Amino acid sequence: MVKVIYFDEGSATDFIHMINGGNLEETTENIKDKTIEIAGKATAEAKARFKWLPFIGASVGTEGAVEASSVKNTIIRKAISNTILTDYINKANNENDGKKIITTFNNCMITPYPDSFAYYKMLTPYLIMTEGNLDLEEGFSLNVARMDEALESGRGYYELIVTIDAERSVLRFNIKAFRNNYGIADLVKMKLTYHAIEVGVIPEESLTMQQEFSGKQKSITGFDIVNNSVQDTSFLKVYDVILAGVDK
Repeated sequence: MVKVIYFDEGSATDFIHMINGGNLEETTENIKDKTIEIAGKATAEAKARFKWLPFIGASVGTEGAVEASSVKNTIIRKAISNTILTDYINKANNENDGKKIITTFNNCMITPYPDSFAYYKMLTPYLIMTEGNLDLEEGFSLNVARMDEALESGRGYYELIVTIDAERSVLRFNIKAFRNNYGIADLVKMKLTYHAIEVGVIPEESLTMQQEFSGKQKSITGFDIVNNSVQDTSFLKVYDVILAGVDK
């Protein structure tokens, strides 16, 4: 992978933890060693950048010292993040470890499901410029100008559709895991490779915002599925995405 668009560090850490048999010691020590190494470099870099501080006023020196500390902390955070990413990729590419768990969707395009939360999340930054309400059903409407604010604070994961060999699946994204200033709207514009873990199934019709708000979804039991009283094709597999990026 030559460029990372999305990386869910929390899910990646859980994956590494699981592969290590529930023992985080190996991962923790690796991160600790890397952090100590980078911290030393960060301190040297910060000192070099602000070596002029003793020669100017105390108040400015304090501000500069805070900025120097911020530079160091930023470098350390990046070091920890990159260590987790490296550990994850090594585990995910191991035939005996990750390849049994991780599903890879290679160089594919994804799309939002019509009228889904992801569909509106891609639009809401621009709806701030508009006025009026969006009617979902009788007696229930949304203030379109405030939808982005509501989605930002009220929903952490968004589902998009991927189609491989005529089979459609749901890829679920953590809105906080995008990197390098990318966002959910950028995903539909690029062919990317996705690493994901299968977490279950979902009725396709339940992906719409209206269906989720209405609460009228029919409950499906194991008896229904065994007796073929439910169409299997109405269910889509759901995958939580850990990593997305541009492949070679």
